[in-house]
Amino acid sequence: MQTTKDNYVGQMPFSTFQSISTNAREKGHKHWIGDIPVHEELLNFYKAFKNKRYNIVPCVDVKSQTFFIKQPDDELVGINVYHSLGITFPDTLDFRSGEIRIDTVDSEIVYCVKSDSIQNDKFSSYSDGYHIRQSKDMTKAVKLAMKFLTPLDFDDINDKCNGNLNTGIYQLREPARDKIHQKMGIDRTAIAQEVSHMIACGYVPSTTAFKNALDTWVAEGAELKRMQDYKPRACFVWVKPNSLLYKFTEDKEATECTSMDAVPELIRNKLAVLQIAGDGDAIADVGVRVSAITYWVFA
Repeated sequence: MQTTKDNYVGQMPFSTFQSISTNAREKGHKHWIGDIPVHEELLNFYKAFKNKRYNIVPCVDVKSQTFFIKQPDDELVGINVYHSLGITFPDTLDFRSGEIRIDTVDSEIVYCVKSDSIQNDKFSSYSDGYHIRQSKDMTKAVKLAMKFLTPLDFDDINDKCNGNLNTGIYQLREPARDKIHQKMGIDRTAIAQEVSHMIACGYVPSTTAFKNALDTWVAEGAELKRMQDYKPRACFVWVKPNSLLYKFTEDKEATECTSMDAVPELIRNKLAVLQIAGDGDAIADVGVRVSAITYWVFA
């Protein structure tokens, strides 16, 4: 199947990938995963892994590297190909289980597996190597891939989306806090004048600053106060091809629904709004759209 913008899976811009793929075909590159030009040994690694775990999906997430081949006239021609691929699965195309790649150490090919679930004590926790295991033996590397590059479950996806919930609530709180601060940020001269006026007579604002602050508070105070400390009950929703899973933050287990009729009406209605929003959008009393398949719904 030809790779199009609609079915492309990768963090690199599609136009960049398309250009690299076209250029590699024109230069006669021989090693491919679909339309992805790859190093020969990465292709072998990928095939061996896919033979064991058939439903992996390769992702173009990192830059290509230049690979030189010798032409019949002995001229070296550089071709950009991929030495690394993200790994995901059909239900979780917006997320990654990890990565497979090849490196060269002392002129030998090394097969590498990267995953957040790997903790390599040979490296410090903030080092890239902390999440990598590798081997010069491809069979051993495939075993590492089978162990660490597994389909993500509901809790994995939920954890990866917690940051989006916090960001969304922050975005909803800040306008209220900013407006309150702006209206209540009165200078000392106005305060002194107002206090004097309050002492002299029954309280009627004498300064524009105080009048504006009070007018704002009368008109919007209840809503501003609610929003400045906004903390809704949240429900994480993962929409899969054949089912939907949801879990409120206080629940221990997710609930899976195989039809939309089984989804609670509150979630169903708010999901309909979020599905036409943009990724990262937060809507008060509705929720946050994380991606096309993951959402936080506010109850």
